[in-house]
Amino acid sequence: MKTLYSLMAACTLMFTACSNNQPVELYNTKAALPASPQYNLDGLKVITSFVNKKQGTASTLYGNDLALKSAIDGNKALAANEEFTLVTWKQQDDDHWFGAKIPSDVESVEVIKTAASGNSVAINYQQLEGKGLAVKSDTLGQAERIKYILGQKPSVMP
Repeated sequence: MKTLYSLMAACTLMFTACSNNQPVELYNTKAALPASPQYNLDGLKVITSFVNKKQGTASTLYGNDLALKSAIDGNKALAANEEFTLVTWKQQDDDHWFGAKIPSDVESVEVIKTAASGNSVAINYQQLEGKGLAVKSDTLGQAERIKYILGQKPSVMP
């Protein structure tokens, strides 16, 4: 009987020694987008998502109904009132799944809006950066970013 009690006490000590007393977050609140008047994801649909392992980022491209239709058609001709929003997050290790990566802090939000301008379509591009999503005033490389975002192929959805 004494051996049984000793064995139970040893097992109890082993199990309590293996516990990790750090609080576990069940929800990834770091990836939440802060409210901002410069963008609005309400009513937008996911067009595609992708990961850049080299930079350690994950991105999701959203669009309104016109943008989604345009992306499915290959963005051959832009129409007025299309809205594309590319959100990019840094990645972090997932505490709940070994080897997995999940989004962390927001790195940038890029918004492309089209509007009718006479017989043509005007493209308005805006990039918000950092945790506070400050407007990036540097316009260098905007044409390349617009081409990159509009060149994304939509995910195949049932």
